[in-house]
Amino acid sequence: MIWLTIVVSGLITFVLRFFAIFQVKNSNIPQWLENILKYVPTAVLSTLIFPEVLFNDSNSIQLIENPKILAASSALLVTILTKNVIITIITGMLVLWILTLN
Repeated sequence: MIWLTIVVSGLITFVLRFFAIFQVKNSNIPQWLENILKYVPTAVLSTLIFPEVLFNDSNSIQLIENPKILAASSALLVTILTKNVIITIITGMLVLWILTLN
């Protein structure tokens, strides 16, 4: 019964999202709106990443002795140089792992 609920929920979610994307893809979007929508993924990703990097466990900003900032900076540098997502993720995680070894 649980698996049936999971599968049905997944199918309903897929169908709803598919039709929403399908409708937008086949419609004529004004150029000004298309220009604005190009920045949505960057804005969403920034709101997910920056709090995790900057805030510590007590929800205060920690800039000094924060290994996450150095790991994120190294990942940013690798992104600029290689433009490869996999190498960026590996670099960021590897730098964070090295800095947090005790």
